[in-house]
Amino acid sequence: MMRDKIKVLAAAAALAVGAVVATAMPASAAPSPPSGGSWDHTWTTSDSAHGGTVYIQEHGDVVELCDTAADGYAPRVSVYNTDGYELIASDGYGTCVVGSASQGGSHDLPEGKEIYVDIWLGPANGWETEHSYLNDH
Repeated sequence: MMRDKIKVLAAAAALAVGAVVATAMPASAAPSPPSGGSWDHTWTTSDSAHGGTVYIQEHGDVVELCDTAADGYAPRVSVYNTDGYELIASDGYGTCVVGSASQGGSHDLPEGKEIYVDIWLGPANGWETEHSYLNDH
């Protein structure tokens, strides 16, 4: 009988701890990466909070820019080879904006060419990082 009470109490304690852990989330936790595929490249701004993150999937030329810090700045990304475009995640923390080849024009990046990606917090080029990759698939 005593063993049954101990088992019940242990199970109740484990359930209570699990509920607290499952609902606890740090206030500064960054949003999860966007869903939709495997990302070939992921880069952030160079500020201490990494306030902007760009995710790139080469297949389909998908570029997703997310605001990853509640810092009041809108992250921006410039994607280019000889022609290019800019994305601005201007709707605040946790929001993302997407560009892809399906939009046509400068969003359809050339295959077999070096693609340049600059990400920064706007409106000026604060905390900019510059990157490139060979668009080979």
